[in-house]
Amino acid sequence: MSEWTKQRLEQMIADRVEEHLSLDYKRADSLAKADVRKAEVTKDVSSFANSSGGVLIYGVAEFRDEARRHLPERLDPIQRNEISKEWLDQVVQTIQPRIEGVVIHSVTISEQDNTVCYVVEVPQSHTAHMARDNRYHKRHNFTTLAMEDYEVRDVMNRRTYPRIRGFIYVNRNTSRTEAVGMVLVRLENVGRVMARHVMVELELPINLEGWIAVDPPVLSKTTAEGNCHHFRLALEPGAAPIFPGSDVTLTRKLHRGVKFLDNNGNTPQSTRQVKVSIFADEMPPIRTTLDIAPVVLGWTPVAIDFAH
Repeated sequence: MSEWTKQRLEQMIADRVEEHLSLDYKRADSLAKADVRKAEVTKDVSSFANSSGGVLIYGVAEFRDEARRHLPERLDPIQRNEISKEWLDQVVQTIQPRIEGVVIHSVTISEQDNTVCYVVEVPQSHTAHMARDNRYHKRHNFTTLAMEDYEVRDVMNRRTYPRIRGFIYVNRNTSRTEAVGMVLVRLENVGRVMARHVMVELELPINLEGWIAVDPPVLSKTTAEGNCHHFRLALEPGAAPIFPGSDVTLTRKLHRGVKFLDNNGNTPQSTRQVKVSIFADEMPPIRTTLDIAPVVLGWTPVAIDFAH
C-alpha cells in the first residue's frame, strides 16, 4: 500500500474520491474528549472491522450540501497537542473484543501549527466487535448502522471459511516507449482457513484515457452505464492455495492504442467504474463497484459486504 502523506490526501481531494463502503472522511471536530465523541469513534472503527475493513480519515471535511456531501472538500487538520495519536489509539482499544491489526497513521499537515490528519486502517475481523454503546455496528453504503442478531452471528462464523481481503490497481504504464499496462488484483488471506479455489470477476472501462485492450479471454459488455471489458482472473491450475497470512497477485495485460467501434462504426460510450466480484471456496462473495479514479492512482481496497 502507498504511504499516507499530505500530498496523497490533497490528491484524493483534487480527484474528488468519494466515500464508499471502505472509506470514510471525518472532520476535525469528530475527535474530541467528550464521551459522545469517543462513542462515535468506537462505532465507526468497529463498523469497519465488522464489515469489510477500510480506512477512516480524520481531518478531511466533506461538502455540506446534499449533492456533494460524500465528497471531500478540504483538509480540516487536527491540533496534535489536543488530540494525540496515542489518545486516539486508547479510544479504539476500548472496543470489545480488541481489534487486531488496527494501524493509525499520523500525517503531518503543518509542522509550524503542529497539525495533523489521522488515517486509521481497520482490517476486517474474524469476529464481531462491540462499541462503547454496547451495540454491534456495520458499514452500509456511506453510513454506520446497528447490526441485526443474525448479522452478528454471521460475522462470528467467519472463522469457518476463508477471509479474503482484496486490492486492485490498474497500471496504465504511461511510458511512451511501452504500450503495455497491467490490471492487478492482490488477494490477502486474513483469516484462519486456507483458500483453495479463488476467482475474481472484473468489469473494466474500455477507455482509460486512451483506448485499452485486455489480453484474452475477455468479452465486451454493454451496460446501462456504458461499455466495459468483462473477464475473470483465477489461480493457475495446480497452484498452491492461499494460506492464512499469505497473499497472491492475479494479473492480466492491458494494451493501449486499440480503438473500439460499435456495429455502426461509432465510438461507444465507456463506463467510468470498475466492478469487482471475488469468490473463494465457501466465503460469501465479495462484490463492489469502484470509481476508476482511485484505481489508476494506486492499490485500492475492494469493499466487502457479507450481507446475504
